[in-house]
Amino acid sequence: MTRVVPLGAGASFGSLDASPTVPPLGVGLFDALASRTGLAASLPDKLKDAFRASFEAGMAAYYEYADGDVMRFQRELAHYMAEFVPGRGNAYVRLVEELGLSRCILCTLNYDLLIELSASRLGHNTAYTSAHSPGFLRLLKPHGSCNFWPHMPGITISNSTFKRSGRADIQAPIRPLSQQETINKCVTEDSVAPAIAMYAEGKPVKISPDYVEEQQRMWGQAIAEASRVCVAGAHIHPPDSHIWTPLSKTKAALFYFGLAADRESFGAWQEISKKRNAFFVEADFAAAVPGISRRMM
Repeated sequence: MTRVVPLGAGASFGSLDASPTVPPLGVGLFDALASRTGLAASLPDKLKDAFRASFEAGMAAYYEYADGDVMRFQRELAHYMAEFVPGRGNAYVRLVEELGLSRCILCTLNYDLLIELSASRLGHNTAYTSAHSPGFLRLLKPHGSCNFWPHMPGITISNSTFKRSGRADIQAPIRPLSQQETINKCVTEDSVAPAIAMYAEGKPVKISPDYVEEQQRMWGQAIAEASRVCVAGAHIHPPDSHIWTPLSKTKAALFYFGLAADRESFGAWQEISKKRNAFFVEADFAAAVPGISRRMM
């Protein structure tokens, strides 16, 4: 039976040893972007306030403000997320080291590359699949990733704008890039962005949604077939039904690692889901690593 470890923003934030710092939680994300003097810094004060109050609400308001043109914002967000590098003491490094490659499937709701780079520190490559992949860490990213760039050989898109294109601005195969290739793309491209979900209600994907939806399909299948699931650093948000509906329906024993402030929302979700084999474990991500490892045995 499959064992799955879903990880959220709290995991990257709580991974401790990273440079130039650890990625912020959603509440601090907009100010981090605005400090880089890019697009976020140039937005009207009213829109900035909307982002600071709720990044999801701010993103929805920005979509209307920009008439659906989100490419530059997504590209700058990806650039920011691509720059984080784990140190040797990073909790992701310890997690991969303890779990190894064959025991479970990791899943992250984040756009950053901290898990891939942690695996690389240990000499492992990453495969974005739930299928058994000897010699590879299996990692699913159902919200996309800063390194998921459309692969369009022989096609150059420049000085172009995409507005309200329906389901997708671009539909193309994805070729995951290295960290440096990702950063280079973010700097040199002026019209395209990687396949990452908009950080807004429903998490719409405007670049290669087929690829991201396949990540979500594999995620749902892995959870449905799981015998054990350990969730860490993921805020319970039922409107993200592609994440929380499979978790509510799985027959697997589910262990939720969170802070004391998460206990109430976990209890409410557990009651609504009628999950009798779901358990709350109070621990931040760094402290949760040994507990996750034990439960994945």
